[in-house]
Amino acid sequence: MPKILIVDDEVDICEMMSFTFDSHGFETFVAHDAAAAFELVKTEDPDLVVSDIRMPKGGGMKLLEDIKNHNADRPKVFLITGYSDNTREEAISAGAEDVLAKPIKLQELVERVTSAI
Repeated sequence: MPKILIVDDEVDICEMMSFTFDSHGFETFVAHDAAAAFELVKTEDPDLVVSDIRMPKGGGMKLLEDIKNHNADRPKVFLITGYSDNTREEAISAGAEDVLAKPIKLQELVERVTSAI
């Protein structure tokens, strides 16, 4: 069963994504900031991380940097944002698999994650 880590400071978004991924056969973990997410990356070894870019306590770009410094190959990282100081190209060149705009279309996200894994 593939493992997905969902990272967003908005609890409702995490619950909605978690429910959707669970119903598609994924095991999900949730964190509400980059520091907690990075600890879960180290302990749970997820296949993929879906993270908001803008969050308190370090955003998605910082999390991406920490993950790639820890292990450049795993997990894959998808970033989501309503607004970002970074361009999509900057995120991809930093190692993100993809960058998606909010509001997220959940079926499209599940399809992209499934094909990435």
